[in-house]
Amino acid sequence: MFLYRENEIELLENDFIKPKSTLSIIFGRRKVGKTSLLNYYIKDKKALYLNAYETMQNILFNNFKKSTDDFFGISNSDSISSLEEFCAYLSKQNIDSKVVIILENVQNLLKLDKNFFVKFYSYWNKYLKSKNIQLIITSAILSSVKEDMAVFNKFENQIKLKALNFNIIKNIFPNMDKNTSMYVYAAFGTNPQYLALYDDNKDFILNIKDNFLSYDNFIYTEGISIIKNDLSDVITYCSILYAISMGNKKIGDIASFLDLKSSYLTRYLQKLVDLMIINKEIPLNDNPNKSKFGRYEIDDNFLKFWFCYIYPNQDYLNKKDYYPIIKHIREDFSKRLVNVAYSKYVKELVSIEPEKFFLFTPKKIGSWWNNKDVEIDLIAYNGKFITFIDCIWRKNNHMKENYDFLQAKSKYFETTLIKKYIIFSKNSK
Repeated sequence: MFLYRENEIELLENDFIKPKSTLSIIFGRRKVGKTSLLNYYIKDKKALYLNAYETMQNILFNNFKKSTDDFFGISNSDSISSLEEFCAYLSKQNIDSKVVIILENVQNLLKLDKNFFVKFYSYWNKYLKSKNIQLIITSAILSSVKEDMAVFNKFENQIKLKALNFNIIKNIFPNMDKNTSMYVYAAFGTNPQYLALYDDNKDFILNIKDNFLSYDNFIYTEGISIIKNDLSDVITYCSILYAISMGNKKIGDIASFLDLKSSYLTRYLQKLVDLMIINKEIPLNDNPNKSKFGRYEIDDNFLKFWFCYIYPNQDYLNKKDYYPIIKHIREDFSKRLVNVAYSKYVKELVSIEPEKFFLFTPKKIGSWWNNKDVEIDLIAYNGKFITFIDCIWRKNNHMKENYDFLQAKSKYFETTLIKKYIIFSKNSK
């Protein structure tokens, strides 16, 4: 097992043993673990690694050629200045046994040519498809352009790399109590690089101070650094993420919070969706193309915490006046972010072992809400039964009232199936 990425490793291994060339793409937002996954995958394979870093086109492709020459042990003075020239050059190399070729960070090539994916696929077919290679490309952009999506559908694999689940925290900190684990999950997320900063011998708030509020720590500026990598209008994008982190999930609410028109925000929100920084969620069973109840959520717990508590407090941080920030986190964090993180954890839990909780195999699991502000954390159903779930992290001794309230909310969801109800709370086993 590699940090719970065994499914992705298996997909790539199955491609590798095919008696032909294969082309796969791995999508994943920045800092989700694409490079770590691939470094693990190629550790026992012959692999050519190419990183599309940000530079001029002629410099990039000549560096690709140099890496290729070093890999194959050849030497010449040819110059290469385009993607097609490089693919043609690569096709001339003698490849006897299967070789893995990794092209990382192609979102930077999209900055040079917005038609990169379409052109790349045509060059793959023209020059490389008949070679004995496994070509894997990675992108921090999941393009929603129609032509690009048509190309993706022709790849052997489209892997969307999601954040690691909650179990990674239990794996790294096996003796951590449930309350602290959920706090760590809601603030640090599940990126091993961030979790490695957490000192289990200190309390949670001191870890926040030493990491998020310390100028010497890289995560002090990590949120804005992630945005600057791929976006130009940093002020607008950061403001949108701040608005969402404060609980404004509908486009109208985000627009009101920022004193902007909803129509102005549409392209910005779509860009953040393409970068997999935010998700657009719709109620269970709504048509994605017609639903009027779309909500936006920051995908990564760490980034949500950063924009909620670090981004708006630069004045205090620059003065090293930490007390107001820490006081605000103590009062606000649990009710604003931890309950949301707990609901996310429960969805992971029931999705991994649905039969354990529902006593049936669900056809669908998802959240639901309507235009009357009636919201149900999770609903799961098959052809006979339907289960309604509420997740309550904060201390609550009124379980009978919670159960009755969930029953009342379920009446708004039209169904003829046999109803069941589950309340998850912080005291649940």
